[in-house]
Amino acid sequence: MKSLAGWAAALALMAAVPTAEAQGTLGRAPEWAQSLAVNDTLPTTGGRPTLAAEGLAFAVRVTIAPNGGGVARVIRIDGAERARLYLRRFTGHPTNGWWMWGPDTPIQKALTSQQRADIERLARSAVAVATVGGQDGACPRGERAFIEVMVGDRQTSLVRDCLGQDPGSQLASAVSALAGSQTEEDMRRAAIQELMDADRAFSEMAQQAGVAAAFAHYAAEDAHQFVPGQDPAQGRRAVTEFWSTWPEGASLRWEPQAAQVSDRGDMGWTWGRGVTTYNGETRTSRYVTVWKRNIDGEWRFVVDIGNQD
Repeated sequence: MKSLAGWAAALALMAAVPTAEAQGTLGRAPEWAQSLAVNDTLPTTGGRPTLAAEGLAFAVRVTIAPNGGGVARVIRIDGAERARLYLRRFTGHPTNGWWMWGPDTPIQKALTSQQRADIERLARSAVAVATVGGQDGACPRGERAFIEVMVGDRQTSLVRDCLGQDPGSQLASAVSALAGSQTEEDMRRAAIQELMDADRAFSEMAQQAGVAAAFAHYAAEDAHQFVPGQDPAQGRRAVTEFWSTWPEGASLRWEPQAAQVSDRGDMGWTWGRGVTTYNGETRTSRYVTVWKRNIDGEWRFVVDIGNQD
């Protein structure tokens, strides 16, 4: 469970960026945006205090939140030669605070050359107009945004209480569209797909690198392996030792049938069917695996239970 952004982020802000100078454009953020955007300033979780960095022609960070509650996002685009997008997501409401959804580290996405060019063009327009434009007053069903822009040696920030058609709003809307994850249902569907893909990759590794290597790789440090008629193997080392006795020449493959994730996107489960083949004999089984994300946002299993049909 992640900490409430409103107070935990404030503590992180004091520790990581103690002065307005260190905060750069973030130091001019309204309170609602600062408590969200500060999560993208910590180097230990893939952030940085200022937009400017070596090798970047431009950079944009958009903190965007729905006025009526739902999903808030902090989206950063680094305009290196090969541009990348970094996304952090939160659920909550402006009056009650925001909770981080998923891992502490951002989701990363490579941009195409055309997407990079489009964002750079909009960033240059936003820098040129600075704080000019925008719609007065918050729109009850719309989104508000705090926009930080760096192009060359120029930096500025813009506040939009309601996104419109001015250059700053257009930049925020374009960055928002590239990031996706605009609703809780979007995030849940994406997380379920990620978890299904992780379970399939787990099975594929068992085929390619061996069953023991796959379980050693995907086990969390506090993993538990349950086997009928035996005490569970507790801890990654014990799980690794258990699977190290897997017979040479035996194969184990499985396919997840369904998955679910927690309300915060940091835990989930899969269930599926497996097939074991050894010495010409084939047996089928069923399994349930409970997963959690590690600090890098990768899915690792904490509980694995299986039984033969």
